[in-house]
Amino acid sequence: MLYEFKDNLCFQRLPSKRKYLSYYIAGFVDGEGSFSVSIKKLPTAKFGWVIDPCFQVYQHKKNIHLLELLKKFFQAGYIKPKSPKSDTYVYCISERRTLKEKILPFFKKYKLLTDKWENFLKFSQIIERMEKKDHHTPEGFKAIVKLACSMNDKGKQRKYNLKEILSSLGSSETIRQGPTP
Repeated sequence: MLYEFKDNLCFQRLPSKRKYLSYYIAGFVDGEGSFSVSIKKLPTAKFGWVIDPCFQVYQHKKNIHLLELLKKFFQAGYIKPKSPKSDTYVYCISERRTLKEKILPFFKKYKLLTDKWENFLKFSQIIERMEKKDHHTPEGFKAIVKLACSMNDKGKQRKYNLKEILSSLGSSETIRQGPTP
């Protein structure tokens, strides 16, 4: 057995070979996971916004052991309640290097079968663009924001929509100067 979870009998039913466990994890994420990129207002940031990619998997607290399995499998991330009084927990990886080195290669090898695959491809492009520092230029920043806003049903749950974000950036000259203190 790859993983030692003696206190939970369901782990005895997991595949003993890593390859098969990887397929299980990909399928589980296909149903319960998400790839998202939030755009958060931050006046001190270069363009007044921060681009924040995150991989998440949700599960009811009675099955938190499955999130622990993911954490152990990827050797990264953290588990927290979805909200202070929620019975739902979320496994998160938001550190960009970990996303690049662990999450992107895993899901490129073990492909998703639902529409999450399209979101993953966009998520992957965003991480790769950020690794090349595209978000440090006005054009690159805008391109990443547009890509992020096209994910997950075109961002229907976003606090700020694409138009609000882009209009707050102003002209190219304003963007180059950054926000005023």
